This record gives sequence, C-alpha cells and structure tokens, in this order.
Amino acid sequence: MNITYSARVAGMFSTKLLELPEDILVYLLTFLCVPDILSVRQTCKRFNETANLTIVWINAWETQIFRKGYPFPLTISPEAVGKCGIEAHNRSSTALSIQHMSRVELEQRTRHAYRLAKKWLYEYPVQKFLHDSTFIPLSPLLPHRDIQWVVSPSISITDVRFVRSVRCSTSNLDAGTADESILVLTVSKGIWSVITIWDVPIFLHGSDKIQPQPRKRAEWSPKGGLFAGLCLSRDSGSEADLAVSVVCEGRHEIVLFNISDAGELLPICTVPSVPMRASTLTEEDTLHIQLQTMQPMKPMTLSGHLLAMSDDTASTVIYNWKTGAFAVLEHEEDEAGVWKHDHAIQVVFAYRSILVVRARSLHLFPEPELCLASPSSLGLTDFTTAPGLHIYSPLANHSFGWVDGVSVVPVYPDPSISSQPGTLKILVRLQSDNPWTANEHSLDLYELSVNPNFVDPAFGHGESITAIQCPYLFPPICTTRVSSTRGPLRCTDLVLGQCGTAIWVKPGDRALHGLLTSDVYVDYTYIARLGGLEASGGGVTESLVAGIFPGPLNPGEEVRTRKICTNISNNWTAFDYDEAIGRLVLGDAAGCVRVLEL
Repeated sequence: MNITYSARVAGMFSTKLLELPEDILVYLLTFLCVPDILSVRQTCKRFNETANLTIVWINAWETQIFRKGYPFPLTISPEAVGKCGIEAHNRSSTALSIQHMSRVELEQRTRHAYRLAKKWLYEYPVQKFLHDSTFIPLSPLLPHRDIQWVVSPSISITDVRFVRSVRCSTSNLDAGTADESILVLTVSKGIWSVITIWDVPIFLHGSDKIQPQPRKRAEWSPKGGLFAGLCLSRDSGSEADLAVSVVCEGRHEIVLFNISDAGELLPICTVPSVPMRASTLTEEDTLHIQLQTMQPMKPMTLSGHLLAMSDDTASTVIYNWKTGAFAVLEHEEDEAGVWKHDHAIQVVFAYRSILVVRARSLHLFPEPELCLASPSSLGLTDFTTAPGLHIYSPLANHSFGWVDGVSVVPVYPDPSISSQPGTLKILVRLQSDNPWTANEHSLDLYELSVNPNFVDPAFGHGESITAIQCPYLFPPICTTRVSSTRGPLRCTDLVLGQCGTAIWVKPGDRALHGLLTSDVYVDYTYIARLGGLEASGGGVTESLVAGIFPGPLNPGEEVRTRKICTNISNNWTAFDYDEAIGRLVLGDAAGCVRVLEL
C-alpha cells in the first residue's frame, strides 16, 4: 500500500514538474551539478530537450566552473575589457568566447573541466591507511590518455611546447562528441637544430577508440644554424606566433613565424638580435656619435606586435616588430666592467610594469614608452638606440640566490574583468651545489601583491610612472613551501598555473633504500604512499609530480602533492603544461615525445 501511494505521489510530482514553463525548468537546472544534469536529461523527452539548451550549459559553466575558479580556457566578455596597458590587452586577446561556442562544444568543455577539477580536489581516504598499512592508493591524477611517438631516434629533444591552448575543432561538433587536434612544437638538436610542428588528434571528452597517430605538419632547420632560444605567443589570432633565435655563421638573428591552424610555419620577418647602442661624445665643440654593440638577445615573450628579448647579463629590449619602436630596460651589474652570467628565464608583462626574472635576480621595470630608432641621416641601423634615448632602470629588485627553475603567473581577483590588476605568484626551485647538505629540498611559492597606494598613470593627471610608487610590493613574500628531493636532473623546469596547480620533475630519492633503518623506512614509505609519491621499484627513478597549492582546487592550508608518472630511464629533457585543459607534453634524450591528459 505504501509503495503504491509513493509511486502515485512521485507520478503526480513528475507530471506537475513537466507542466512548468521552460524558463522555470532552466532555472531549476542551475541548482544541479554536471552529473545530475546528465542524469536528468535521460528521464524523459521534455527534460532531454531542456537540458540540451545552450543556456543550460552556459549556466552550468558559470556556476560550477567559472565562479569557483576551476581550470578552463581563459574567457573574458568583450564588454569587460578595459584599458589597462599591455597586460590587459594580452588577457583579452587570448579569451575564448562562450557566446560563440556551439552547444555541444560548450557542454563537452564544461564536462571536461568539471571532471578535471574533481581529480584535483580528490583527497585520499586516510582512514583506509589506518586499517590497512599495505594499501597503496592509485593517484587520482594518473593520465587517462597517453600518446607517444618518436621524433628522431637517438637525437635529444631540447624543447617541447603546446602551440595553442584551444584550437578549432576538426569536425562538426553538432554531430557528436567534440574532437580537436592539438599542435605540438618540438626542437631536436643533432648536427643542426630542427623545429617540427606535430598535429595530434585528440578527443575533448572520453577515451580514444584507437591510438591517435601524430602527423608532421611542418619542419624548419636553417642550414648550419643552431637555436639559442625561442618563445611562443599565447594570443589567439596573433599574426606572429613563434620567435626563434638563430646563430648561423657568426650571425645572430631572430626569425618570426606565423603558425597556421593547419600547423604550417610561415615566415614573417627577421629581427636583428644584436642591438647597437648610440651615445654622443663631445670633443672640441664637435659632436660625435659612438656605437656600442650590445649583447646578443634571446626572445623571451611574444604578445601581439611586442617582442621581449633579453641578453645574459643585464639588458632587456621591448620591441614592436611591426613599427620598429623599442625601449631598453637595464639594471646595474654588480661590478662595473665585470661580465657575470645571469641568463633570463622569464619576462612577464605585469600590471603597468615588466618583470624580468633571471637566474640570480628579479627586477621590476616601469611599463616603457616605445620610441623609434634614430633617423637614417645619422647613418645608424634600424635597431639602434637614439643618442640620449632614455634607458629604463628597475623600480625594485630582489634575489633568491641561484635558482634551478622559476615560474611566474599572474592571478586575478576576477578573471572576467581584465582591467583589474593581479597578484604575481612565483614558484622557485633554488639551486644547491653543496654536497654535504641534507637530501631534502624544497620548492617555495612567493607572492608579489599589488601596491594599494599605486596610482595608475592613466588616471594620475599626467604624472610619470617613475615618479609614482612601484605597482607591486617588494620584496616578494614566501607563502608556501613544498618538500622535494635533492638530486641531478636534466629537466629543471617547473610550470605554475593560475589556479594553483604546478608541475615539476622530481629526482629519485637515493636514500630510499639501504640508508634507513626498518622502522624509519616503514614510516617513510607510509608517508610517501599517503602523498602518492612512491615510485614503482623505488630507487633513483625520476617522477613527474603535481603540486596543488591552497586555492580553488585545494581548500586546505597544506600543499598536496601527487605523482603522475615515473621515468625509469631518467632522461626527461623538457616539458610543457597547459593547466586550462589538463594536458602535459614531455620530451626525452632518446628523441621520444609523450602527451598526457589528466
């Protein structure tokens, strides 16, 4: 009797629910999580039609992904873009338009982002360890897709990058599951350096039925040339996508390329990478112009028409390759006239400033005003500073000591508003050359907060930025520390994402076997299993590790670390990480490339 009554009530409730207007049903669906929306639309035709509306998935994306700060390709509404210098332009030009997505693509990207966030948020069941000490959990970040191929046997991969975070779909998204191709750039160094662009087909959601076969789309290798550095633009629709520094027969130059959606390398222009500095000398009332050769520059950041390039000592040039205008940023060396190697690692277009990160120094420069070179009547080249041209000095500086790796990322209070300045987060792995130090090592997370007293020159009544306070508060403050292992690595890079996830290569723990007593070993391996960092076989196997720092994907106060995979060969040489999609690409000394999707 009770069962019959309950069924009758449920039937009446369903009937009443289906009689509601469509806008009310859409509103009710905003209170459901993504899996529940998928379940509801399987109940009847009416709910299936309602749950397949674009507005339902726009609401799901906004409430369950965007507002919670979960990883997703950058999305900024056009009406939210304000004028805030170079930084704001960079953010708006890389935006993905939710309004222009098809319903199927938006649904698949939202489902993908939801699944990825749940993997980051997963915590190990500690109670299970207390009852069963032999229980070893699988890492929640074990890749669900692993694509491998050989670029060139026995020729080391020196660099590997994702070309774009989001690329146009390769099929009709309305026909079914969304699929796309990702472009991967590899650099091999044999006798000469070779750049290759690969097209890797991949499904946005779900598992591949067959192993995707990467296809070579382009290859470029200047005869007798070696690459000194390269950088990729993250702007969607940018005219210049790639800048490569080439050393050939004693010449130093930077070649700019456009990378088409088909993966073709299309040369644009060549930029001299050895600027000339002009200065004036007065001798007996006669004005002379003296030219001084600057150090060769390497491309560091490419955004729109702006190219940031740095030397290995103290100078950085911001160059507009379209107009020829440029500015020089330079800090004083420790000892005048004494050359000291301090290679650039990263140049960041920050809020009303430019942050130059080097191996042993950190300098914040004001956002410069770019000027054209001297008139040709002076007999100077197109890439020569004019006599008396202002050279920008740093507003603030700091030193962490020598660093093995560093990654800087801006974190914004509201990603939808590009005019708001963001805090700079800096992940640092310090270099240690003392063989007598303990085996433990650490990675430190620092913050550069926006100076609340800073007056934006755009609203400062014509005041010069050099006359106003520094846009950020120096020195950077250490907020978090995560333990690692000290040891040799071929790949010392690390990548920090805006949502607080980071990826790095962890060397094998040489003290894991043979140097610990049995009771200490049991405690050590228990903690390692709890953190998901125990490598199969132990020993000195290097591993790819993910760190989840406190933030939207880690509500706690402690950093969580998870092992993604191990490498018995210990020969990883380079990697890249796309937090928004949850993909990694690795290259090794044997010429192999591996794409992982978390």
